[in-house]
Amino acid sequence: GFLLLDHPNDLRLGEAAFPHIVCSFVMKQTLHQTEGRSGGQVKFPVESSRTSKRSAPATSFLVSAELAASTDTKRAEKVATIIAQAADPAASPVMPYLRSRGITIALPDCIRYRPKAFGAYGAMVALATDHAGEVLAVQQVYLTPEGTKASVTVVKRTNKTVDGWASHAAVRFPGSAPVVLCEGVETALSIWQATGQEVWACLGISNIGCAPVPDRGDVIVARDGDRAGSPAGKQIVRAASALAERGSTVMIATPPAGQDFNDVLILKGNEAVRSCINSAERFRPGHAETSCKQLDIGSDVEVAARARKDLIARYGRIAYTEGDFWRYTGTHWEVISQDHMRSIVHQYDGAAFSSASGQPSRVKLGRGRIDSILHECASICAEPGFFQPQTGGINCASGFIRIDTDGSTRLGPHDPEHGCRHVLPGRWHPENKGTPPSGSLLAGFLKGIFLGDKDAEAKVQLLKEICGVAALGYATRLVQPRAVILYGKTAENGKSQFLDLARGLLPPSAVCSISAARMADERHVIGLRGKLLNASDELSSAAVSSDTFKAIVTGEPIDGRELYRSRVEFRSVAQNVFATNKLISFKGGLDRGVQRRILIISFCRTIPMGERVENIGKRIATEEADLLLAWAVEGAADLIRQRNFTIPESSKEEMNEWLFGHDPVLAWIDSCTEVQPIYNGGPKLATRDAYRLFSMWAAAEGFKPNAIPGINGFVQRVQAQVAGIDKKRAASGPYFLGLFVTHR
Repeated sequence: GFLLLDHPNDLRLGEAAFPHIVCSFVMKQTLHQTEGRSGGQVKFPVESSRTSKRSAPATSFLVSAELAASTDTKRAEKVATIIAQAADPAASPVMPYLRSRGITIALPDCIRYRPKAFGAYGAMVALATDHAGEVLAVQQVYLTPEGTKASVTVVKRTNKTVDGWASHAAVRFPGSAPVVLCEGVETALSIWQATGQEVWACLGISNIGCAPVPDRGDVIVARDGDRAGSPAGKQIVRAASALAERGSTVMIATPPAGQDFNDVLILKGNEAVRSCINSAERFRPGHAETSCKQLDIGSDVEVAARARKDLIARYGRIAYTEGDFWRYTGTHWEVISQDHMRSIVHQYDGAAFSSASGQPSRVKLGRGRIDSILHECASICAEPGFFQPQTGGINCASGFIRIDTDGSTRLGPHDPEHGCRHVLPGRWHPENKGTPPSGSLLAGFLKGIFLGDKDAEAKVQLLKEICGVAALGYATRLVQPRAVILYGKTAENGKSQFLDLARGLLPPSAVCSISAARMADERHVIGLRGKLLNASDELSSAAVSSDTFKAIVTGEPIDGRELYRSRVEFRSVAQNVFATNKLISFKGGLDRGVQRRILIISFCRTIPMGERVENIGKRIATEEADLLLAWAVEGAADLIRQRNFTIPESSKEEMNEWLFGHDPVLAWIDSCTEVQPIYNGGPKLATRDAYRLFSMWAAAEGFKPNAIPGINGFVQRVQAQVAGIDKKRAASGPYFLGLFVTHR
């Protein structure tokens, strides 16, 4: 049979709307609930003329009833179901999700929340409407209950009611003219918050070109900072060209390379977003990304110099140090990727120049020549020691927190002279207090892990200082730099959760995980370059090279090399933190240098099941980022003021137990010897006799044979460990002077 439908709106949707019109009868009862919340603002094409925002001649359609079961009908039913299940986003995971993106403005009705949109995950729902307010598509962003993006294969999904919807609808944020077109909802909200202009999220780059803006009007296209010539870069040019062909005056607003406008909002704030939008440049079809490079002689050195000029024109100052090119983003220095550097050189493939004979010629680039050009560019841009020393302070989303030698703090703007390579995600104000309030996750965590310990307060203070020194990048500048070992013989005692907390305080770019046993491998140690924290859950049972370990902890120059790249010399600034339930041994024993560079924190309490909070370390870093930063700033201020870590009494006890349990020479010295004043050439002890007594004692104490050094190693370690003695040589052989054995 057939249905005769009276449709009050115009024919702009054409034949594609027919199944949608039929299916709206199926959705009528479902949509009735949605109309109640939205006040009639969100509609579908079949509405009575009483709810239509404009009048139009009535039109009759004759439609086959068989279309009611079509794919388009099912799509429209799906959209209707999503809207019916979506509600006001207040008090939903949408709010922390957007706050984490720097978006705090009150949300319009086109943004909603749908619980249980995909299994246990909810979704932020954005409604794409036409000029009459009719919903033609929705986009869902799946979220966890904590307000982070869900770990699903497709985190954003768009459902449409009809084909060709993008020519009639967008997610609309009302405001002043001219309208700003962009790709995603988060970008649109960022621009809307910063400018107050009308902004449309088109839900895809390709949709921007067909957005339903009036012909011959002004429009701003807010693109992402995609590389020129990339697929996304070409798409935006096509979209802008399509708008220009319709008679629109198109302006292009471009954020820094590799960023979108939400990144700009997070890193620099509303003013930076407004500045980018206000600096939009006129788009001229046919002149986009088509310029031809001209050279004088076409040499590698000339191309390298020109590539440097291109980089400076785009990014400002460029520096080459520690094996990479660096640029300043406005908040911190960032590595320019090898792929991007090569793409800069690619622009000179085919560049024209005159040969030595005066004949016209063109540059031909291949892998070898590009490598040569980048090598010369590195020489031109080289600034050895560019990041040494850094200004003392913490670089966060709010600005640069300067910490003076007396521990006082003040907040200032970001500055390239600070030499910061990372931006901490938390925000800070001088009035922020570092003491965790009762009921916070951080307060509960710190109380629980050391509950009942006699020096719990000192341990908590030490953890705070560890986070502070990592945030500062100050680990190797202390009077006595130390690697920290979180030691607990049992499981579920909070060690790993503290590592998660410390990692979450910093951006991922500032953190690495390299075990102590791998520090002697140049392929692994290169991972420490530029990092603020090395946090490893592994403290291998393999013996650790004491010389390399000391060099890394104290910030001495070390060599590292990435695969297929040249060796690089650098100084580590990372705070090293290792978690273990078994303490390690060092090649050559625990000499005084190693002892001075290790700090043990004992985790003695197994957290009862009823007190455990799953993933509490990660949750603190995510949900209490500002509190965690304030706590770390307070720890950093304490550390700067005292120039050294707070050492709990239990740490000293654990250190002694470790020393004597893993180094038989130290244990023998402590148990069986004493130093006596040297008087009249005595007391004397032949080194061979000392070694014989030591070997007998070590075997009786149960030390493994492979832990007992040879006589030469024994003599060297005794000299290194015992102050006030001397070693002499006589006709009968070498002897110690001033060392007396109390137990034989």
